[in-house]
Amino acid sequence: MSSDIILNKVKQALLPVEISDDTDEVKREGQRRAAVLFPLVKRVGWHVILTQRPETMPSHAGQIAFPGGKAEGGETIAQTALRETQEEIGVKARDIKLLGRLPSFNAVSEYRVTPFVGIVSPSAEIIPDPREVESAFEVPLSFLMNSDNHVRREVFFDGQDHVLFDMPYDGPDGRHRNIWGMTAMTIYRLWQRGFDA
Repeated sequence: MSSDIILNKVKQALLPVEISDDTDEVKREGQRRAAVLFPLVKRVGWHVILTQRPETMPSHAGQIAFPGGKAEGGETIAQTALRETQEEIGVKARDIKLLGRLPSFNAVSEYRVTPFVGIVSPSAEIIPDPREVESAFEVPLSFLMNSDNHVRREVFFDGQDHVLFDMPYDGPDGRHRNIWGMTAMTIYRLWQRGFDA
């Protein structure tokens, strides 16, 4: 599948960047708004930039994640995604073109999360903040959009059965990383909306 076809499938899967229906607003008491960026960069083919959290973090230690975090007062949720990306991996807003977003959802934590998909300039310098990011790495989008690489996992949580998908990845550096949880399910939603034949 060519890079252009893949990018068109991504675009067709997305909602507009602008939100007109308050879908990003909190849905339950104590919840907070948050955003992540699903960053695409064109190398030889499209790649997804992901981060690995330090093992020393008090929450989500060692997890694979998109850049993101909670909204601050006065900013749109799209601005949250861009600000958090700069804070975590050093990529400035001017080096990101937002394509659209995936539907907002309630995370297991106390957040209402809105994922934005954006194209990062290939010349953008990626400088992880060591307080929040142990490393940044890239995975081919073609790998993540191939259902053969989605490993089904059933869990019982909060009184209900849930089906999740993990995406174990062995990088060219020889390092094995398991993409799971909210990050894997956000990737899975993009696959469902744009690539599930």
